[in-house]
Amino acid sequence: MITVMIMNPSKLNKRITIQQEITNKKDEEGNPIPAEWKDAVTVWARAKTPFGKGFNYEIFAGNTENAVRTVNFFMRFRKGIDSKMRVLYDGRLFEIKAVVDVDEQHKETCLVCEERSIWQK
Repeated sequence: MITVMIMNPSKLNKRITIQQEITNKKDEEGNPIPAEWKDAVTVWARAKTPFGKGFNYEIFAGNTENAVRTVNFFMRFRKGIDSKMRVLYDGRLFEIKAVVDVDEQHKETCLVCEERSIWQK
């Protein structure tokens, strides 16, 4: 017996923008310009925060405290997204750590992302 998971579109209730880094730009004198990010695509997704050891943690280094929060964004399957991109959601930036084709069915993509917050002590 084969079980087929069907994505419930009503659960795609978060609007996320996937951004792509633009590099290799130079100014008039040939000096490299810092990388810019441009919107690649905006899609509906659902957000899920995983629980358990190792998912959400804090790092202490020098005078700074970094909080790392893992969030998985699930969306309809889409090609062309990779870990060099990032997610903009609700004014916050998330680094894409992995792009997963859920159950290898080409129906749903999971973006495993990390949000980093830095506080000065």
